[in-house]
Amino acid sequence: HLDAVTPDEAPSVLAALPNVDETGNRASLLRILGRIGDNSALPALRTALTSGEAALQDAAIRALSDWPTAEPLNDLLKVAQTSESPVHKVVALRGFVRLLGLANERSAEETIDLYKKAMALAPDANEKKRVLAGLGDAGTLPGLQMASQYLDDLSLQAEAESAVVRIAERMLEQHPQPCHEMLARVIQNTRNETLREQAQNAINRIRTE
Repeated sequence: HLDAVTPDEAPSVLAALPNVDETGNRASLLRILGRIGDNSALPALRTALTSGEAALQDAAIRALSDWPTAEPLNDLLKVAQTSESPVHKVVALRGFVRLLGLANERSAEETIDLYKKAMALAPDANEKKRVLAGLGDAGTLPGLQMASQYLDDLSLQAEAESAVVRIAERMLEQHPQPCHEMLARVIQNTRNETLREQAQNAINRIRTE
């Protein structure tokens, strides 16, 4: 049933929500609102974030984390910053990083500032790797500069190298010098032969363009 929900069903689900007392059923409705992904549902989900019921908070966080637009970005950031639940912090952080990759009208600098916040909130290397994976899709000079800061971090080196190469491949024409510099660092230090070849091919394109 959840796969079949459409945005025009949001009003009926929202109308039913106040009349449902049982926590599990309310959480189910919140998850349905998340699958619908219509902005009219955001006030109800934001209310659930402040609920004393952990199940409702969880349903709201997961619904917002899967949102089709970047609209709930700040809601998820706040949860990642303030929640007392380690699980909720991580779920919100992952959702936050996912939404950062969606189409938006932020400047490149604003987006990278948000990635930096995500990196600061990441509790361990695995979550930092997720942030770098998202950063690899940024395709901007500030993104390249941020990813390059982790090239010497042994616990994150592979993900940083991958992000640098992915970003540089998209910016060769606009920023050949910094791309060449960062790709050369990857070639010199990486233990991934496939990535080394990918970086070398990108440098070759700089020379021929």
